[in-house]
Amino acid sequence: MYCGAITMYKDTLIGDGVMHAYNNNPSNARSDTAEQVLEDIHGLSTAASAPGTEHSEERWFRNFTADEIEEASFLESDVDFGVYHSTPIFDYFHDGYSALGSGVKMRDNNPDRVKLLGCVDPLSSDATEEMERQVNELDVDGFKMYPTFYRDGKVQELKMDDDLLPLVEKAHELGIGHIGVHKVFPLGPVGQHHVDVGDVADIAGQYSDIKFELLHTDLAFLEEIKLMLNTHDNIYANLEFTTAFLYFSPKRFREILGELLMWGGPEKIIWSTGVPLVHPQSLIEAMWDLEFTEEEREEYNYPELTDDIKEMILGENLANLYGWDTDKLRSTVQDDKWSQRRQQEGKPDPWSGIEMDTVSADD
Repeated sequence: MYCGAITMYKDTLIGDGVMHAYNNNPSNARSDTAEQVLEDIHGLSTAASAPGTEHSEERWFRNFTADEIEEASFLESDVDFGVYHSTPIFDYFHDGYSALGSGVKMRDNNPDRVKLLGCVDPLSSDATEEMERQVNELDVDGFKMYPTFYRDGKVQELKMDDDLLPLVEKAHELGIGHIGVHKVFPLGPVGQHHVDVGDVADIAGQYSDIKFELLHTDLAFLEEIKLMLNTHDNIYANLEFTTAFLYFSPKRFREILGELLMWGGPEKIIWSTGVPLVHPQSLIEAMWDLEFTEEEREEYNYPELTDDIKEMILGENLANLYGWDTDKLRSTVQDDKWSQRRQQEGKPDPWSGIEMDTVSADD
């Protein structure tokens, strides 16, 4: 029986800066290269997952639904709110990979808990018109953009201050305040020089009213990224994929986090798990327990990871970035349908909400 508001994890608002509904069904792949991308991401997922939460091939190579991502996040985990990222990876996948329709459903199912980034095919002749439609009809909160387009062995580089500039200008015209930019982590046989970050610094200086999130912060380009956080008020480090290192390379994660804290401060770091890449709960717990070693603090002068800093990274920064009223959000998530289910059912096992016989994802 439901008995009232449920207690939050460490009395802390937990936000997930990137939520997806991956369509890993091989039929979604446009080419053998795209099928290999699905295999590669599965390998990353396996390495980054806590023991017992890894995706089997049967569970991975299918179309995840909005309902499944909601349950993994809000019922099976202590995630309180988050941002769904649709993805325009139309060079590899028929539906772009993390479909906008699934994000719309997830946002509409959870209007107090979920914000939404739309996406468009940047090479389409009606890309800016489609942006306008998504803002006016779907009420998206921002847009996700990718730096490359790969087809038939050729890479077309898409720079924020060149090929993607019309999309940034349109976002500005529409009053959009958020752009997530895939960087650092190349998809497929793409050189890492194609995913460098310098173009974001250039465009962020021109559009100070737009908040730019650099996704997949890693040791590659870390020197550039930490300086950008220091010199640009509107650039943030989004830790999607980076949090994967908490399990298979914790020293690497501590180095990345330490440098971001030193140069950008804790308020510029956005926690993300990229669910369903990994199950969110194990990474939340690992982050809360994380400490820099004494040697790291002495040698690099990293700050102590206080509870206040962890609370900022795990949720407060995301709430502030997207304009959530934290008092209202805190009240809502402790007494809504998900907290009621948790009170009645307890916390289910990871991925227990996935329907293995699901044929298709969300319309």
